[in-house]
Amino acid sequence: MPYLYNNMSCRVTIGKVQFDFVNSIHIRESIKLQSDTAKLTLPRNISALVAGRNESLERKYLLDFISVDDPVVIEQGYDGDLAVEFEGYVKDISADIPVLIECEDEMYQLRKSTFNTSFSSITLSELLNYVAPEYEHEIIDDVNLGKFIISNASAFDVLESIRKKHLHSYFKAGKLVVGFPVDIKPGVKHQYNLQRNVRDAQQLHFLKAKDVKLQIKGISNNRDGTKIVETVGEPGGATRTLNFSNMTRDELRNITLKNYNSLSFDGWKGSFSAFGLPRTKAGDGIELTDPEYPDGSREGSYLVESVDNNFTPTTGWERIVKPSLSI
Repeated sequence: MPYLYNNMSCRVTIGKVQFDFVNSIHIRESIKLQSDTAKLTLPRNISALVAGRNESLERKYLLDFISVDDPVVIEQGYDGDLAVEFEGYVKDISADIPVLIECEDEMYQLRKSTFNTSFSSITLSELLNYVAPEYEHEIIDDVNLGKFIISNASAFDVLESIRKKHLHSYFKAGKLVVGFPVDIKPGVKHQYNLQRNVRDAQQLHFLKAKDVKLQIKGISNNRDGTKIVETVGEPGGATRTLNFSNMTRDELRNITLKNYNSLSFDGWKGSFSAFGLPRTKAGDGIELTDPEYPDGSREGSYLVESVDNNFTPTTGWERIVKPSLSI
C-alpha cells in the first residue's frame, strides 16, 4: 500500500489569539449528535499572534487572552494548504497543564435562549422560525408536530426533544439542518479504496442482509388519540421501533420501509481509519471499493454517520469514518 508523507499544518484562532502549533486536536462530528465538538490540547509555552503582535505566551498569559464564549476557528491541512475543519465557541478551559480547551459548534448559541409557550398544532418549519429565526434552515422533512409545549427550555432543548421523534438536527455550512436521517441527501461524495487510501479497516466488516434478520416497527401517535402501526422486515431478529406523530398510514409505511431498506442491505458496516484527506464530514457520502473483488460485489455508497478527526503532530492526522445508511 503506497503512503504519501506530507507536513501537517494547522491554524487555530480563538478570539484575538492565533497559533499554529498544538499538542493535539480532536473534532467529533455526527448527524446523530446535535453538536460538533472540538478539544484542543495546548503546550504550556506557545508562540502566538495576539491582536497583530508576535508574542511568546506562557500558560498564565494565554488564559489572560482567551475566555469562555470566544469564537473558535480550527484549520487543518498538509504543507500549509489549510481549510476550516471546525467553527464554534469556547465552552470550557481547564486549569491544568497542558491546557485543555473544549469547544462546541453553533449549537452553543442555541443553549442561551429560554422559551415558555405552547402550540395546539405546529409544523417543523414554524417551530424553527420561532426558536431559531436568526439562522438559515434546511428542512428535509417539514412534518406536522401536532400539539407542542415548550416549558422553560432553550432552542437547543427544543431540538433535542424533536430528536425523540427521529428528527435529527445539526449545523452544516452555517445552515441548521433538520430531518429524518434516512432522507438526508449528501452534497458531496468521497472515494475510498480499501487498498489505497484507507489506513486501517479492522473495524469494518462486510455483511449480507440475509445473514442479519431485522424488523422495523413504525408507530404514529396521532392527535386524535389513535395509533397506527406498520411493520416491515423479518421477525425473530433485531427489532427497531420508530415513533412518529400525526402521520397517515401511507406516510408511516413509506418512512418505515425507507428505514428498513437503508439498514438491511449487503454492504460494509463498522468504521475505518483514513488519512486527513479527503476532507470527509458527517453527512457526506462515501463510495467504498475493494479491489480484491473486481466484480464490484463489495462496492457501495453510504451516508457518513460520524467522523472523528484526530490531529496530533507527533503521530499523524487521521479521520475515523463511520458509514451508516446505504444511499
